[in-house]
Amino acid sequence: MNTENLCKALYALPGGVVEPRRQSVTTPTIIALVGVALLILNHTLVDDSQEILSMSLLTASIAMILYGALVTLVRLNSNKQVPYDNEVHSFMKYRERYYDPQLVAPLRKAIECGDIEAIETMPTTNIAAVTLVEYRSSRRRAYALYQYGEAEYKPLSEPVVVDK
Repeated sequence: MNTENLCKALYALPGGVVEPRRQSVTTPTIIALVGVALLILNHTLVDDSQEILSMSLLTASIAMILYGALVTLVRLNSNKQVPYDNEVHSFMKYRERYYDPQLVAPLRKAIECGDIEAIETMPTTNIAAVTLVEYRSSRRRAYALYQYGEAEYKPLSEPVVVDK
């Protein structure tokens, strides 16, 4: 699904409150470092008689190191940028929700009016016939509505940005 128009609408907000940034490598790096610390603790503090504890710590630490290292490397080598809200100093979270095709009209109305309460209370489904894409921060939300047809997602509405 192409969310480029939704991101462009966010980046076009006055004052540059939302800008494109590469995802942070801080969190995966910290996860990898915690894995290294667990590996060191396992080696220094756990004696040989506690084999189950030792193997559990070894497994957890290796998983954390691998995950943290791989995600850090991918993020460092990626050119993918995501919306960053400068007013709240955080990345905007991405979310997709799926709805029945009968709810297209109420969804459009709720999106156009900026009625977050109505959008949140509408019943969702597991079938991606109609998809609502959302980028959100604690300060603002951006919505775009898509419908699946003819082997692709087609936009049903223009992107809408709602400030709280």
